[in-house]
Amino acid sequence: MFRITKDVKTSSDGDKILVVDDDSMSRRLLVRTLTAAGFNCGESPDGLHALETVHRDPPSLLLLDFDMPGLDGGEVLKRLRA
Repeated sequence: MFRITKDVKTSSDGDKILVVDDDSMSRRLLVRTLTAAGFNCGESPDGLHALETVHRDPPSLLLLDFDMPGLDGGEVLKRLRA
């Protein structure tokens, strides 16, 4: 299990972390860990859903799995930068 060993300043002004991973167990574990540490998190199961989410409600931080089927992390980044 992950343990946060350093105090971090969390924001209550609507900052959000979007976790994108096709592995549901990894994604949910990371979201639970970050949420327990006081962060506001969202999640996406794939690249296409992540793009839709980012355009609808842009996060402050995007944690993106690079190796996903279909639209992989590299392609998501290319499209976001375009």
